Amino acid sequence: MASNPPQALRLTMTYEGAQIRIAGSERIAMIVPAATGAPPEPGQTGYWFEIRDDAGRVVYHRPLHQPIVVDAEAFSPDPKQSIARVPIARREGQFTVLIPDIPDARTFELHGPADPAQPGLVAGTLLSADIDSLRRMKPPTPPQGPGGTKPPPPTSSRGGTS
Repeated sequence: MASNPPQALRLTMTYEGAQIRIAGSERIAMIVPAATGAPPEPGQTGYWFEIRDDAGRVVYHRPLHQPIVVDAEAFSPDPKQSIARVPIARREGQFTVLIPDIPDARTFELHGPADPAQPGLVAGTLLSADIDSLRRMKPPTPPQGPGGTKPPPPTSSRGGTS
């Protein structure tokens, strides 16, 4: 007898400047990583997401490592110079998060600083979404290159998947 595998939602988030939106959601069969440590406390810094139940209790949470890219590595032509980080002029990109698709999940919340260039600011709620609406959302449309083809994958990236 086949059992139903655990389910997760892969959320694709896009950002431009400090504006973040959910571009798509895809249901997948997988076990998400376990929650790490205690849920974040008020006044905390950094990025994380939470899944809350009907009563507003945190039923799952995960930290995120700086999902919004604010700087890039710059290499000097002088071999004696070290690599430096320089602010990028235009902040835009995407990242994904994996959340468990569990029966008591009602709300998804993304937390982080209001200004991504100031990661030491106290985190606030950047985005909140109803889990049922995420379950009904479609996967994001892949970007199209010239002639309607998919562009080649990037050779390197920052941000990531959690």
